[in-house]
Amino acid sequence: MGIPDFTLVVGVDARHLRQLELVWRTWKRHKPSLLQNQMIVFHETTSTSVEEVRAIVDHPCLQVVPWPMEGVDWNREGGEQGDKFSDPHRAMMLSGFVYVPAAFVKTPYWLKLDTDVVATGIDDWVDSDWFRSGPAIISHCWSYTKPANQMILMDRWVSENQDRMPPEIGCSRPLELVPKAGWSRVNHKRIISWCGFFDTAWTKQMAILARQDDGVYKLPVPSQDGYLWYMATRCGRNVVRPNMKRQGFQHWSAWRNILFHSEEAMQ
Repeated sequence: MGIPDFTLVVGVDARHLRQLELVWRTWKRHKPSLLQNQMIVFHETTSTSVEEVRAIVDHPCLQVVPWPMEGVDWNREGGEQGDKFSDPHRAMMLSGFVYVPAAFVKTPYWLKLDTDVVATGIDDWVDSDWFRSGPAIISHCWSYTKPANQMILMDRWVSENQDRMPPEIGCSRPLELVPKAGWSRVNHKRIISWCGFFDTAWTKQMAILARQDDGVYKLPVPSQDGYLWYMATRCGRNVVRPNMKRQGFQHWSAWRNILFHSEEAMQ
């Protein structure tokens, strides 16, 4: 199997649009093949505009989508103040990486690239072997989940919604990924999605599953990759976990690092 067509999907609010302005030029310089694929940017409409996005992203096949969409909820009860995992704005933006691809992507796969990712190296970075088994997910390897109870919440959600689960999930065993007492995370093999491909048709199925009885769409946990990784594992779908850093991508969280390394990549 060769490399299937894919659509690049990026989500921005005002802060992440400023990041994208720094890293976009590195993507174009070091991974110019991204310009040969379609691209969707969903933007948080209270802090950014279509015009601001298009002023930065000069992609020839760009679609700009307003976010959030009607009928999607992300608010949750509980959580400590200052805890990023309970931040409703963060949950809103991460929800976009399920519902926007499900609604707008037309290619077999879609690629999530985060705005704190700097591209380096050469453009020959996508390995056709990744797609050989038709995986649900191809994303950077990772070794733990935070917050520590996220996978427990997913086990509970599947159990409480057995009547609408597909057979491959309903007949599978819970993952039972329980953290050690006092730990803030649970250690296990999984993915992190700052650079990752996702099966589009399967993403649409998962988006439909995350629909409440009142018709509102809401992820069971405030994590797009936590939800999708868990569901792929319960479905028995293959998950490929390459090291995307070896493919010429650097992931930086601090603003000063994004600025420094994006400048370095352009020298």
